[in-house]
Amino acid sequence: MSGLIKANDTLGFSYKLEEYFENGALAYRVRNMFGWDSFSLEFLAEYALGLAIFLCALEIILGFTVLFGTRIKITVYSLLALTVVFFFLTLHTATCDPLATYNQQTVTVKNSPEHEQMLVRMDGNKSISIAEENEKEVVFNEKLAVQCVSDCGCFGDAMKGSLGRSLTPWESFMKDLILMVLIIPIFFQRQKIKMNTLRDDAFILVPAFLLVGFYSWVFTWYFPLIFTAVGFVGYLLSKYFIKNVVTQFIPIGFVTVISLGFIYYTYIHLPIRDYRPYAVGKSIPEQMTLPEGAQPDVFENKMFYKNKITGVVEEFSESNYPWQDTNYVFADRQTKLIKAGDHPAITDFTIIASDGNDYAKDYLSEEGYLFMLVAYDINKTKQTTFKKINTFVDQSNLEGHYFIGLTASLYED
Repeated sequence: MSGLIKANDTLGFSYKLEEYFENGALAYRVRNMFGWDSFSLEFLAEYALGLAIFLCALEIILGFTVLFGTRIKITVYSLLALTVVFFFLTLHTATCDPLATYNQQTVTVKNSPEHEQMLVRMDGNKSISIAEENEKEVVFNEKLAVQCVSDCGCFGDAMKGSLGRSLTPWESFMKDLILMVLIIPIFFQRQKIKMNTLRDDAFILVPAFLLVGFYSWVFTWYFPLIFTAVGFVGYLLSKYFIKNVVTQFIPIGFVTVISLGFIYYTYIHLPIRDYRPYAVGKSIPEQMTLPEGAQPDVFENKMFYKNKITGVVEEFSESNYPWQDTNYVFADRQTKLIKAGDHPAITDFTIIASDGNDYAKDYLSEEGYLFMLVAYDINKTKQTTFKKINTFVDQSNLEGHYFIGLTASLYED
């Protein structure tokens, strides 16, 4: 079910993977553990979409093959490897300390613009220092805050959109830990597991179908029942009408085809069941505001003051910190989230013009229709569509409707 939900929006899953590939996410763990300050996973961001498609398809296929008992040896090894990957992702999310830092190394050519820029940034900034220098290059060392991934994305936006909340990082971690425990007996019994008999099918497939039905009801999306039924029918037909060695490969191939077909359809179109705040029919202005009675976040501030006499840095709360005591001097303050409150579904929607101002409220408050064309990278837009877009823009202008283009590309592009 998890794989099918992520496959419903592989682009969204790829964005989540990109978060994990940032230097302040998974990579900082390796840097801190092994002192490998140059380690980076950012090169994988370019392949995030391909990895998202592969992982979604693999998760769906492995789910079916475990139920069918086909090619169980490679299935169990693959399933264990996939679970280990997600286990460490959720472990990172659950244990990430937003107050932690990591070392970022930047190699610059001496007297280059990048070198001069780093020198300007280093001036008065204690977090940046020169780690190494020779006749040609200067290596800067910079302490940066880690980038904690707040939501592992295990069920995409489905839980948030249907139940009003996602799994917490620790809940996601426990889910993967339980899956690991359940897979271990299958792993050690892999030599004894054979392709299902008719009795096995009745014992395994019927409860599995009912379980999918339950989760479909929870997520208010019943397409998984249809998808599961199609997969089961393909398996049963191949099993009972083809009596040779290829019987085990046909259901795997069939499930692969329908999985990739589903992924391709949702990639070139919208998700079949759209749980996102920007789904068709939802109001962006309403999604940007909180209803009456919403609870704010609750924070706790810890104050640290240094005793001038003893030289010891002591911790105080906001109610008793010695701000008037001349024997103490302020050293630091730390803010900790005690209880998460309510947040709008949309918190980061902005329309920044070339002058640096945000015009989101201005456009969204206009009466009538507002058309927005979103192209995150204008250089990747198919030029064959420009003529149709221009025709639509001209017609919108004639009818007095607003049409704006949104992109992260530079103005020169």
